[in-house]
Amino acid sequence: MKDYILPLSTYSDVKKMNYEDLAKWAADLFAKGVKAGKASLTSEEAFVASLAAVLKSTYDIGDLRAKAIIEQLAKILNGGKE
Repeated sequence: MKDYILPLSTYSDVKKMNYEDLAKWAADLFAKGVKAGKASLTSEEAFVASLAAVLKSTYDIGDLRAKAIIEQLAKILNGGKE
């Protein structure tokens, strides 16, 4: 989702959302971004390696925590299935 610009109508809707709706909207936007990023890579291994590298470098997360985040994200993206 390179250079994503929020449409004005969506911005107006977001301003009116309660906490639960905003959390759902943000999670959906994140999932769409992850799927778009995953689709742009050649393999799932490359996606996992790329995500792990970003987590470790940008957020200073260790190997175990990065692995746990990636596993949890995989569950979410697979509809709760392993």
